[in-house]
Amino acid sequence: MRIGSVTRDGRVAAPGTAKAKAALPWREALVEIYGSAARKVLRSLSHTRNRLTEEEIAARAERLPYNAAKAKKHVELLSRYISPAGKTILDVGCGSGDTAIGLARAGADRVVGVDMDPHRIECAQRNAEAEGVGDITRFVCADFVRGYEPREPFDCALSIASFEHVLEAERCLEKIHRSLTPGGSLLARFGPLWLSPYGAHMFDFTRLPWVHFLFPEKVVLDVRRECFRPGQAACRYEDIGGHLNRITAARFRDYALRAGFQIRKLRLNPEKDGKWRGLLMPLNSVLNATPVLRELGALTLLAVLDKPRRAPRGTCVGSFPSTQGSAG
Repeated sequence: MRIGSVTRDGRVAAPGTAKAKAALPWREALVEIYGSAARKVLRSLSHTRNRLTEEEIAARAERLPYNAAKAKKHVELLSRYISPAGKTILDVGCGSGDTAIGLARAGADRVVGVDMDPHRIECAQRNAEAEGVGDITRFVCADFVRGYEPREPFDCALSIASFEHVLEAERCLEKIHRSLTPGGSLLARFGPLWLSPYGAHMFDFTRLPWVHFLFPEKVVLDVRRECFRPGQAACRYEDIGGHLNRITAARFRDYALRAGFQIRKLRLNPEKDGKWRGLLMPLNSVLNATPVLRELGALTLLAVLDKPRRAPRGTCVGSFPSTQGSAG
């Protein structure tokens, strides 16, 4: 295998040397120069405070205790739209199981959590036993879209902080729809979405907004590997640990309607509605109603989707609500 560029006299120049750069076509040379400069700029705007190896990540995940405050927050959110008492519930992207355990403690009849991370699934099972709900909860380590089949339909489903990481988001919504009983509901909350300032989820090593549009993808991922995850040699945002699917609010809405859901609520940045005694709600409503602004300002998205009790005869019903008030 030959490494390097062939110079005019036929010799191979080592990569990165002056001869190699001179042998490159001028466009490739410009790209290389620009990439090198961009990498230096982004590196100067980044930090290594959250740098962890894969082994360190796994060790941390295995030691995670049950987070009662986090569980309470998510249970209260679901309870605003769907009562968990007596329900069978599917938790897609359950992580370490805090929400699933919280739902079991809140009176759910049965909760099944699905996640691809084996360390977090082990943590969820251990914490469920410690909290006395091991007989009510079940945790499955699998790719929900391709590797999981429900044993029976669920009354409702939820997905917290995971939809921006699902590579096949449309198929995921279709499968959740099939997994629900007629009249069942899905609550999803996730973000930041792709077009928002931190849609690339690179805030763990740089606070520069829209870094994924200001710098080439390769540059961002190279700096990410150096400053944040040294064990992840990703070439695309889709390939990083946890994945990024570049989803937008409009795309999520279209996927939900095509899957057969009816939209009960679709609200961007619902947490802003309750800030400063509701003073931000009118501004947030303007943002929700304006196509360009809602994508650029989509820090979080809250969706409550219902599976019709009967199959619709015509087209799906649903729109992007612009003036919904309650915080989610």
